[in-house]
This record gives sequence, structure tokens and C-alpha cells, in this order.
Amino acid sequence: MDMLVEAMALLVCPTAAGILFGAVLQLILNHRLRGFGGAAICLALPVLVAALLTVGFPIIGLWDGVAEGFLCGAGLLFSAHQMYADWRNVPLTLAGIVVSLAILEVAVRLSLGPPPAYSPGDGPHLLLATFVRSTGPDSPLFQTGAMPELVAKQAMQGDLNGRTMTDRPPGAMVTKEIVCSIVYGSAYSGVLDVSQQRSDVFPEHVDVRPQHTRRVLHVGDSMVYGANVVRDQTFVARLGEIEPNVRHVNGGISGTAPDDYLAVIRSWLARQPFDLVVMYLFEGNDISGLDAPHPCSNWQSLLSYDSGRALLRFPDAPNNESRIGLQWLLANSPLPYLGRVMIVAHSSLAAYLGGLLDAWSSRSASANGHLLWPHLEVILQTARDELREKHVELTVVVLPSAAGIENPDDPIGFATHVRSISRRLGLHELDATQTIRDALARGEHPIQGDRTHFNEAGHQRMAQWLHQQLEGPTPVALRPTSWDGFR
Repeated sequence: MDMLVEAMALLVCPTAAGILFGAVLQLILNHRLRGFGGAAICLALPVLVAALLTVGFPIIGLWDGVAEGFLCGAGLLFSAHQMYADWRNVPLTLAGIVVSLAILEVAVRLSLGPPPAYSPGDGPHLLLATFVRSTGPDSPLFQTGAMPELVAKQAMQGDLNGRTMTDRPPGAMVTKEIVCSIVYGSAYSGVLDVSQQRSDVFPEHVDVRPQHTRRVLHVGDSMVYGANVVRDQTFVARLGEIEPNVRHVNGGISGTAPDDYLAVIRSWLARQPFDLVVMYLFEGNDISGLDAPHPCSNWQSLLSYDSGRALLRFPDAPNNESRIGLQWLLANSPLPYLGRVMIVAHSSLAAYLGGLLDAWSSRSASANGHLLWPHLEVILQTARDELREKHVELTVVVLPSAAGIENPDDPIGFATHVRSISRRLGLHELDATQTIRDALARGEHPIQGDRTHFNEAGHQRMAQWLHQQLEGPTPVALRPTSWDGFR
């Protein structure tokens, strides 16, 4: 009911405002506007004003602003143009529009078949900040340019412990805040206080016992962190149980990508020594998530790539200038709210329009897609070189997605690309795809219901496999100052 009330208000209020403005304009001019030019002014001027207001104050999406401006323009046309001096033309026009939309709907259903998926989430949300909160972390809207400052601040005002997505800040944005706070420390103030979350994934002190003769850092995303799994049940914790003489440290951070991994590895190594770093590359989103905008790098990629090295874009201090975010609004503003309501009402026409906007957004996010694999190679090369300088070995582990498990012989698959890069760089590379595939073939259930993350059984399987596969280097000589970060 609330959705219908909002939709009716968005339909009626701007039209009524346009009618009122038209009546005032007619009184001022003492006549109605005439001709095509007058009609164009009536329709275009409110659209332009609404678009400018939306860009300046992006409380709603750009296309919502344009749609409301158009409705206002329609009301202005009805009351200020000569063609509607006879008010009987107004219902005739409205009836013609309704009939035309109905014919289009039928034509789309008959000729184009089932519409593409355009999910309004848990319901259409008019406010842009709420829309952002209700969007999944892998959405293109977190991959494209600088989000308007007002939208970012409003979206991040949610409760980190909120029960629903619309109550919480977007997970993708929280992750970037955590990474920025790890990389820049107290120099980065951020939009949200994530000190507790940072301490969870990047603790000040790591417990080390006398029997620990090796130290291994495991870096990756939620697959390593252990989404929806108790902390002592992750494969990193299980490895610690299997290998009591090795201190395995879980450096996984949910929602991160390889550029984040490199930055986090540097922060860990600046704090305390390791013998081996294991970087986990997840087939599901590690490439698509690479080079995403970060708030501490002026909403550009965290790293820049120059002469075969991956460096912090802003090495000395974080940079977060005020921004309008026009490119982001153009690429990521959702289908107007009225259209999203029509999708809920099973309109194929609205769903196809939403699909076009989705395709536009995805295309904008993947504009530099051809650079992602070369950038991954530079990241791995940089990690290899920097770790070798510290006498630390690097191992790369491929974690499969459902697609990788189901397509074992894909010649252009993720694992094939990673293997080729690893061979060129002389890196030790492991692929967990087969061990998970074998577990499934035996009737085991190592994966959660989301078909992505390992459950406790999957983490146990991974720990056993890693115990067999990882061959650590000779431990580095212990220096008296090397253990300062360990307690």
C-alpha cells in the first residue's frame, strides 16, 4: 500500500505543480504559449531544472528527477499551451498515452518473450541512499567513478549491526573504509568509524607461542575470512590446529579484491614478519572487483600501475576531494520509481527498460575491463618482488566459483589465466577447484546455500588440502625486534 501511495504521489504532485506553474505563467503573459517551440519549452525547461537539482542534491536518482521534471512539464503544457485551451483535450491525451503504453506492453510480451531480470531488491526504494544500501556488493554502482558525496554520506549513516540491508551501510563501501583505514592509519578519517571492524581483520597484536617456528599470512576476501562461519572454524584456524608449530594468520577481508590484497600485505609486513604469504584469488569476483573506486584515493582505483609496478595512487596521504559525481549518477541511477513499481506489477515493458539501464551500468563499470588481467599480473609481480626483498615466499591459491566447478575443461577459465600468470612470474600456484569438485562427487556438502562460500565442512576440507599442498620456506632467522607486534 505504501508503494502505491508513493507512486500516486510521484505521478500526481509534479503534474499538479506543473498545472499551477502554467496558470501563473498564463496570468503573467496574459496569453497561452503557441506552436512547437512553446510546447518544447513547457516540456524541456522543467526536465532541465529537475535534472540540475538532482545532480546538485542527489536525494533521488537522476532518472527519477528527469521523470518528475517531465511530469511537471506535462502539467505546464496542459495549463499554459494553446493546444489545451479546450480542457477536453487533456483527458484525450491521457487516454492516448495509457492506450499506447498498453499496446507497447502487449507488443513486448508477444515479440520479445520473458523480460530480463531487473530486481527492485526488497521493494522499490525512492531515496537514492536507500537504493544504494539495498544493492548487492558486486553491483556495478560500486565499480563506477566517484559516488556523489551526499549519497555516500547518507548511505553510510546506517547501523553497522542493522538487521536488514536497508538498515546497514553498504558492505562494499564499509570494506573500502576498512582497507583505507588499514593502509593510511590515523591519517584517514573516513565517513564511518570502522575501528572495531578493522581490529577484527587487522589486530594490533597476534598471539605467538614458543612452539611456532613458522608464520603464514593468508590474504583474500570473504572466502578466506570465513563468511557466516565461526572464527575458529575457518580453514585458517583449522590449519593452525593441524599444524600446531605454525602460526597461521587470517588476513581475509570480506569484499576485497587483489589490489586490496597487495595493500593489506604491505601493512601486515610493515607490522610483523612472516615466512610465507598465501594470496587467495576467488573466481567469482576478484577480477570484476579489481580497481574499484576507493574513498581514500579520490574515488579512483587504490593502485596506479607504472613500469611494471603496482603503487599506491596517493602514497603519502589519503585524498578525498569533494565531488559532484555526475558520471556515477549517469551510470548508476536506477529506473524511475514509477517504472520499478510497474516491474513489481509484472510489466514486461518496464522490465526491458530496466534491463537496458542495467546493461548501460554494466558497460560503464567494465569500460576498463581489458586492463584487469594485466593489472592482476602487475600486482602479483609487485607482491613477489617486494616479498622476496624481505625473504618471504608467495603462494597463489585459486578458489573456485560454482561456474568453475561445473566447467572443468574451460580453456579460457579463471584458473587457466591465473596459472599462466603464475608460470610467467615463477610463482607457486595451487588450484582448489578439483578438491572441491571431488568432495561434491563423493556426496559431501562443502558449500553454503549461497553456492559460493565454504561451510564448516568445506573449511575443514580446505584446511586438510592446504596442509598437504603448502610447502613452506625455511623460516627466516628470528631477530629480537621481529616479534614486537606479537603477544
